[in-house]
Amino acid sequence: MSVSTDPGHFFQTEYINPSSSPSPSSKQSGDKSHAFRGHTAPVTSLALDTAAATLFAGSWDKTIISWSTATRKPLRTFAGHTDFVKSLLYLRNSTNGLLLSGASDAAIIIWDAVSGDRLFALSGHTRGVGVLVADPVLSTRVKARVYSAGSEPGMRCWEVPVEAAEVRGARGVGGVLVVHETSVNAVRFEGEEAEMWTASADMTAKRVDVRGEEGKGEGEGEVVARVDTVLEHPDYVNDIVVDPRGRWAVTACRDEEVRVWDVATGELFHIYDGHSEDVMALAIVGSKQDTVVSVSIDGTIRRWSLRHDNLLKAIEEKKEREQGKEKEKAPEKNESLLTIEEERELAELMEEEDDE
Repeated sequence: MSVSTDPGHFFQTEYINPSSSPSPSSKQSGDKSHAFRGHTAPVTSLALDTAAATLFAGSWDKTIISWSTATRKPLRTFAGHTDFVKSLLYLRNSTNGLLLSGASDAAIIIWDAVSGDRLFALSGHTRGVGVLVADPVLSTRVKARVYSAGSEPGMRCWEVPVEAAEVRGARGVGGVLVVHETSVNAVRFEGEEAEMWTASADMTAKRVDVRGEEGKGEGEGEVVARVDTVLEHPDYVNDIVVDPRGRWAVTACRDEEVRVWDVATGELFHIYDGHSEDVMALAIVGSKQDTVVSVSIDGTIRRWSLRHDNLLKAIEEKKEREQGKEKEKAPEKNESLLTIEEERELAELMEEEDDE
């Protein structure tokens, strides 16, 4: 049984031997290219070094395993966390690259991505770290601007030197950024200008300006970034993505729905339904980046179009389905088998009988 000590973590699972578990492939899923095995508990996070063809995976077994995507063989196991590993971030440098990992033990560990050596640790979080992301605009070849978040309302910002020899100079920047009321489930830099978007268990997704002037928070040392867009939901928001042109924001919600929002107006444009359990993650895919993929606890991966014409078609089809359901629910009228003239004659006869 895998159980976390992080108070913000509410999942629990029992490990099943891969040799006895069903194959991930099914008639409803795409062809499986390869399954990377080695962990003894569920995998929570992935990171990829495309240059070195290396895949990293973090797990509830408290370790990280790397594989060669070329040979598909395991390379190394990173052990050092005392609780579930929940997030990974790879940073390229002039040598082996850095791997950052966040876990339910509230620690962020910086590793040499090839040797597996533990180089440094960042502390400050009080609960599990489920999100690690680098700002693509403010990060340079020398230093990366990294944001971390998880099972607490506050996000933290770090300045991390990318070379292993200088990584001990990593430091926190700007205190705590509080833009949500509770756990932060996702932080992404999306759209044409790579703006920050966040998703939270407070039932909102937000666009946050972290590059402009920041205001002071209530607590000493806190910094609150400027929020300019709030997308309200009926339940926890687990993830958010924005198409590269910045027209659509797409959110994954615990209510099983995938929502498409107009970024310019902040209005809800369409709701895709089809999942039967919580929608946990999203990705923009396709050669034209006009398709969103959703992943759910129901064990399925689904594709939805972000083309404007297809969205309009989906809206009309949904209206027709809903109208069809309303017609089915409507009570049927008792239609007479008599003509209007026959009904009139019958009524006259009944009146005559009443008079008698």
